[in-house]
Amino acid sequence: MAKQLPLTRAQRRSRRGEPAAEGVYGVDTEDAGASSWTGRYLMWARSPEHAAERIRDAGFHRRRTEASWDPRHLPPQELPDELHGETTAWFRSRLDDDGWTSWQALPSNYRHPPQGLAAVDPTVR
Repeated sequence: MAKQLPLTRAQRRSRRGEPAAEGVYGVDTEDAGASSWTGRYLMWARSPEHAAERIRDAGFHRRRTEASWDPRHLPPQELPDELHGETTAWFRSRLDDDGWTSWQALPSNYRHPPQGLAAVDPTVR
C-alpha cells in the first residue's frame, strides 16, 4: 500500500467547510508610536494566503503579534469606511491612554519598522 501524501492547505480547508475568504485581515502588534505600545493594522486581502503574504511583506512578526484578525473574527472597533475590495492600503489605529485613535491610511507598500527602529516610524513624519 502506497503512503498517502499529507493534505494541502486547500484540501484541509475544504474538509472543514472553510471557504477561502476575501475580506479584512490584520494584526495587533507592538507599536512604539502608541502610548500603550499597541497598534492595530488592517488591510483587505483576496484570501488567507494573500493576507499572510502581505502581513509578512509588511514586516510583522508572529512573536510580536498580540492578535490576528480575519473575516470571521473582526476587531470590536468600527472599521474604516475606505476598507473594501478596491483598496490596497493598510489602515492603522493606535491604542493610547484615551482609547483607540481614529484610522490612519497607510500606503499599500507599508513596512513596519524593525524593533530596533520602532521608535522612529517614518510614516508619522
